[in-house]
Amino acid sequence: MLKPYCTIDAVLNSPLVKIAAPAKVETTDRVLCSTRLEDSIYTDLRASDDGLDQIEQTAGKKLASFPALSKDVFQSFYSLLPRHNDESTLSVTARKFNAPILERITQSEDFPTLKAVCEGRELPAYEAAAEFITQAAGELEGLLSDLGGGKNELNTLEKLEKAEAQAQKDLVNLLEQMQRCKERDAQLEQSIVDAANRVDSKHRQVAAVGKMIDTSAAQHKEDLTALVSQVVSAAAEKAEEIQNIIGAWSDEPGKLEKNEVNTGLLDLVRKSQVLKDISKYLGRFREIFAQGKRNGYTYGRGEKYSLELGNNLSRALTSELAMLASPKTVPLFLRKYQRHQIKQYQRREPIYKGMGDMICCLDESISTAGDPAAWGKAVALTLLEIAADQHRSFALVHFAGSGEFKTDLFRPGEYTMQDKLSAAETFLNGGTNFQTPMEEALRLMNEEGFENADIVFITDGECKLHQEYLEQLHQEQAARRFTVTGVLLDKEEPGMDFSLKSFCQDIYHTSELLGDDIVRSIVSKRV
Repeated sequence: MLKPYCTIDAVLNSPLVKIAAPAKVETTDRVLCSTRLEDSIYTDLRASDDGLDQIEQTAGKKLASFPALSKDVFQSFYSLLPRHNDESTLSVTARKFNAPILERITQSEDFPTLKAVCEGRELPAYEAAAEFITQAAGELEGLLSDLGGGKNELNTLEKLEKAEAQAQKDLVNLLEQMQRCKERDAQLEQSIVDAANRVDSKHRQVAAVGKMIDTSAAQHKEDLTALVSQVVSAAAEKAEEIQNIIGAWSDEPGKLEKNEVNTGLLDLVRKSQVLKDISKYLGRFREIFAQGKRNGYTYGRGEKYSLELGNNLSRALTSELAMLASPKTVPLFLRKYQRHQIKQYQRREPIYKGMGDMICCLDESISTAGDPAAWGKAVALTLLEIAADQHRSFALVHFAGSGEFKTDLFRPGEYTMQDKLSAAETFLNGGTNFQTPMEEALRLMNEEGFENADIVFITDGECKLHQEYLEQLHQEQAARRFTVTGVLLDKEEPGMDFSLKSFCQDIYHTSELLGDDIVRSIVSKRV
């Protein structure tokens, strides 16, 4: 290709004479800004994470900005309002690789879910970011091909941009030198011509490589979006796993930070698929219980109230009556009153100290293995938490075939986390017999002091009981005044009969109600 500048006049009449020496700007691989506090949190989380260090070192040999991506991904998950660094301060690889990756993260379908779990919660945010970086490093070759047009084009572009900036700087210095000369200097003028051609050459090379990279990114847009979405989905699963485990087993489920207790729980539960399966439900059920407690109000001598909608002004909340203070909100109050939508206190049954202890009879026949067993254990452990909160004794009766049962006793303040985990991991894997757990429940009332027992019976099968035994059970219930709540896991077999229904105050069918709704109802009647 012919050089565009052959004489000094051609250079002096070109736009090049108006260029200024590029300002010295410190470039960064970080796309997002972070505060000192966020940097400190991230540094503490990274401590002793040798696995991620190794991943970053290996990937950094292929792409210099990859280690900075780890911190930016964490920042995008954790920060309430992530702030971007000015594009002019970004390195080439950060601008062409890191920034598009972060943009597609926020556009992915699972990002809202991920953000809801991770925002302001350091442990799930870090674990999710580590999962993302681990998987992204494994797909780095493909990502570089999609975004960079090849393995080395991004590095090539960065070198060319630096060379172009240096050429511009050299040209500006030579032009300033010429201005200071009182006489024409042929050698200096030739140096200026050569410098101008170098600037033009580097500029064309930068434009060509940049266009190639942009074209490749446009051509592989769908592939890149799909790949990032897949990795974000894996990160969301990791974040939800952290939330589920801490929410299920921690004494402070809302404290999702890195500490010895939480890391110990994560290590312990991750070793057991049974505990992981239970965690998917238990964390949510504990939140339902916590919500039930928050929605309850106690007045007078133990009378219990919650909220409902209606138009009884004597029980209306003061916040509702406050609408009558302003002419602008009076119409809204009247409309709510006419539609029975005023928030008011709902009186519940009186709750007295010393209410009955709890017994949960849990079917562990072979047919409940898997998800039904995990759901049932989560319900049982939620009942245990209610009992502990109300200083009531609790018994979990695992049952299967005739004579097959195991009872875990939990006295208030007399059991450990390991006791709960051991009970959760128990599974008898046998047949189905209702007489065995009911006899054990009666024994608990007779020998272990379970007075006025509140029995929850969870099963997925039918079991016929002899009429003679049913009559005996009726006599026991009349004498001991225990209650039974039946939960039938009949989602796959709607309409299942329950041979204990004549003893039940409530019967729930999973074929008729969602699992969370059943738990919500059970909890609401016990808090």
